[in-house]
Amino acid sequence: MDLIKRPLEIVFSPLGITTVLIAAGIILSLLKRHPKLSRRFLVSGGLLFLILFFSPLSGYLVLRLERAYPPLLEPPAGPKVDNIVILAGYSEEHRSFPITANVSERTICSLSEGLRLYRLLPKAKLITSGGVVREGERPVAAAMSDFLQQMGVPAGEITAEGNSQNTYENLFEVKKIVASEPFILVAQACDMKRAMAVARKLRMNPVAAPACHWTLQYHMNASATESIVRHLNAFVHPSSENLSRIQWAFHEYVGYVWYRALGYV
Repeated sequence: MDLIKRPLEIVFSPLGITTVLIAAGIILSLLKRHPKLSRRFLVSGGLLFLILFFSPLSGYLVLRLERAYPPLLEPPAGPKVDNIVILAGYSEEHRSFPITANVSERTICSLSEGLRLYRLLPKAKLITSGGVVREGERPVAAAMSDFLQQMGVPAGEITAEGNSQNTYENLFEVKKIVASEPFILVAQACDMKRAMAVARKLRMNPVAAPACHWTLQYHMNASATESIVRHLNAFVHPSSENLSRIQWAFHEYVGYVWYRALGYV
């Protein structure tokens, strides 16, 4: 299924559509065919790029995802929580570099949040989840475990689940470890809605601990007027981050629809 989903997601993503329009316009222009259609493609692609780059659309879409679950400032009250599960991001294996250079910034962000909660729950265990990204390398979960150990967590207090390749598989494999016991689920804030939905579909008992907030910290306690002003501020301060964020938001919205179609949520 992923072999079908990933190429389609790339092509029909905001940047994918922009690239196709501009490329089609350039090709038609070079071939000197259909000049009107070529101009339309180029203008449409250029306008779409400007909208993605300058508009507050990416911030708005990410904020809607991040608002699904608030930050977990303190360990949950109530039933005892024995496990903190940290979902995978990305890593590469470069033996001549420290572990901090091998795991992605987003992964470090999630690991830091998991480590913070671990310090607040000294009897809890950590579970890292993520399989092999590049053939011949170790699972991402193993790199995440290395990071935590080098931050002072004893190896015996970490379980690395390295058989999964996506959010559904992450939680499916984690369920074999935690069963129906309550656990803290650490994932990136914009991924949390889908991760929590999967966990509940699997009849697990997660407590959301979102990490890596991009926009919520600027809007959480803001009035409607302040939020609008901050969104519109994107026109004055455009950023290349808008492009990556809108791609990530698109990935999450499409991923949620895809999981619903498959019955995963």
